[in-house]
Amino acid sequence: MPANREFGSTPSVAVTVVVDNLADMLARSTDSVKRHTDGPLIAEHGFSAIIELPEVDLRILWDAGATAPAVLENLRRMKIDPSTIDVIALSHGHRDHVAGLAEILRAICRPPESKMFPRGTADGELIDYAKPETIPVIVHPALFRERWSFLEDGRRYGPINATNRAEWEALGARTVESEGPHRIADGCWTTGYVPRESFETAGRSKLLRYRDGKRFLPDDTEEDQSIVLQVEGKGLVVIAGCAHAGIVNTLRYAQRIAGVDRIHAVFGGFHLGRADEEDVERTVDAIAEMGPAIVVPSHCTGFAAMRRFAERMPDAFIVGTVGTTYAI
Repeated sequence: MPANREFGSTPSVAVTVVVDNLADMLARSTDSVKRHTDGPLIAEHGFSAIIELPEVDLRILWDAGATAPAVLENLRRMKIDPSTIDVIALSHGHRDHVAGLAEILRAICRPPESKMFPRGTADGELIDYAKPETIPVIVHPALFRERWSFLEDGRRYGPINATNRAEWEALGARTVESEGPHRIADGCWTTGYVPRESFETAGRSKLLRYRDGKRFLPDDTEEDQSIVLQVEGKGLVVIAGCAHAGIVNTLRYAQRIAGVDRIHAVFGGFHLGRADEEDVERTVDAIAEMGPAIVVPSHCTGFAAMRRFAERMPDAFIVGTVGTTYAI
């Protein structure tokens, strides 16, 4: 596959898991996998990670967990100052990935403190000082849909509004909408919409609808996206949220947009928790064929699928826990 020169590359990346379903203070560290053992962290059914590009001094928050207390408290316990986050990107609009965002924005975009200015200070300087801090939040536009669940027994549940654009922007979010791949830095992009081309259906609910005016249309979580990095000398690092589009689809699309075949590492939720055994096996087979050096299935992947990855790819498989930093 020819390289996409526009995609670029990065010399290294560090991925630190801030929120995940599993906590384990007894997990062992290695030279490249550092476990947080300085004290307990909060695990919950959600996902959030800090992605750092040290060479360009860039810190990205990827998703915001299921509750504000978990993500903020874990950041505090890991001694990560929210104000050092430069960019936020969201995988999709489900509550377990966005619920902590409002409080994170409050921690990042603090209003300026009152202070005395000397006589003769230009009005423009005063106006500039009074401007509140803002931060880019990268999303697919479908993230803001009003969602409903149309149950099989005929009942309806909703509206399910996990996202609140007006609130986020009032707190300092500069919304950046992109349906396709979006560049964050050289060698670091969000995928935008991931084409559904494989056998994978476990992450695609038949019950969800979204409202378009007076119509309720099938909701395929079109906003589902991942972050893709090309690390020099290693290959692609892919960080999913839930991979509602399918983790195999996501990896193949990452190869396509980067113009790189080699998958070095894949992290995040693979949404196989309720997949049938056949689909789990097909997914494991497809990823094993790609030959990644690191596989960290977590969050919504489910124990049965994690076990199969561990059995099939013992040298690549790593148990994902909250507080772990992966240096690549």
